[in-house]
Amino acid sequence: MKKSMITALAVGISLVGGCFAVTTNANAATWHKGMPKALQGTWKATKNNAFHVSFKIKNGKNYTHAVGVDPEFLNNTHYRYLGHHNYKVIGYEPIYSKKNETKYFKWVSKHHIEVSSYYKFIKGYGTSYYR
Repeated sequence: MKKSMITALAVGISLVGGCFAVTTNANAATWHKGMPKALQGTWKATKNNAFHVSFKIKNGKNYTHAVGVDPEFLNNTHYRYLGHHNYKVIGYEPIYSKKNETKYFKWVSKHHIEVSSYYKFIKGYGTSYYR
């Protein structure tokens, strides 16, 4: 009699406990802190003949700084992988707007990335950088 009561109690507890079990789903489209490892480092664009200035972008663990005619800084960055080697990077712009701004990066190869302010990399709107 004792064994059957203990078994019934154990079954009852397991059924009630199963109702409160929490399942977590992995969400692939989440925001991550910093910059993707593939984009980190110093990248240079070809010399612009209109301004006679070479453009350079430096991506660190938590920032992206572009220097050329006009500096573009993004600090405290967060990124999201969009698929097909495209990344959306949001960061705080401390110089002009003093609010969050968005940049889109496309990793083409380990020696080539493209940077744009628009998600679609339309010819003429993005800038190619090389190592």
